[in-house]
Amino acid sequence: MPLTRTMTALLDRCAKKADVVLGADSTARHQTADVGLDINDSYRVMQRLYVTRGFDFFLTETSLANLPSTRADTNEQYSLIDWPSTAVSLHRIDVYADGEWSELARREWTTLRSEYRRGEASGHRRPLVYAPKSHGTVATTVFTAGKIAIAPFATTGKYKISYLPEWTDIATSNGTYLFLFPDELGAQWLMWDVVAKISIRDRDNRGRHDDSLLERSRIEALIGHHVPHVTSTGAISVQRSPSYNR
Repeated sequence: MPLTRTMTALLDRCAKKADVVLGADSTARHQTADVGLDINDSYRVMQRLYVTRGFDFFLTETSLANLPSTRADTNEQYSLIDWPSTAVSLHRIDVYADGEWSELARREWTTLRSEYRRGEASGHRRPLVYAPKSHGTVATTVFTAGKIAIAPFATTGKYKISYLPEWTDIATSNGTYLFLFPDELGAQWLMWDVVAKISIRDRDNRGRHDDSLLERSRIEALIGHHVPHVTSTGAISVQRSPSYNR
C-alpha cells in the first residue's frame, strides 16, 4: 500500500546510508539544504520511473472541458487545445461524446496532416487521435504553455487530459511535510539515488558510490514487478463504438 515519509525522515535515512553528517552552517561538509534539493530531484525522477513503467500513481487530470469550436486554421482537419501548464508529460486524452468515453490514440505531429488530408467541412462525430504540437515557449521570464492537436475536427463533446504534473519542491525547513510513495521500493530507490549524488559531490570520500548504484539498480529492477496495481485515471473502457464516423 502507499506510504509516506517526511522530509526530516528522508534526510536522516539518506545521511545514514551515505555515512555522512549533515549541517546547516557554512563549515559543514554536507549542507542539509543541498541534500534536500537532491531528495526533491530524485523524487521527480522516481515519479517518472513509475509512470513510464505503466503505473498511474502520480498522474492527475484536467477538469472536463468543451472541445474547441474552431479549427486550428482554415481548411485544417484538427483543432488545438492547451497543454496543461504544469504538465511534465502527457499520458492520455479522453473524449466524452454521445454518451460514450473514448481514449484518443497518440500520433506524431509530423504525420497528423498526412493522416487527415481532407479540408472541407467535417462530418466527424468526435476526434480520434492527438499529437503534441508545441511544448511551449519562453520569453525572458515568461513561459507560455504549448498546444496539442486533436483530429479529426469535431465540435461535439468534452475532453480530459491525464498528465504527470511538475513536482513542487519541499524545503528542508518544512521537515514534517510528506513525500508519498507507491510502496517501500520507491522510498528505497529515492534514498539510494540521493546517496549516489552525495558520493559524487564528495568524490566518494566514504566509499559508498558503488554500493549505492548497485542497490539502486537492484531496486529499480523490481519496480513494475512488485507494486500494487492501481486503476488508471480517465475512462475505464477504450473500446470504439461501431457507430464511429471516420
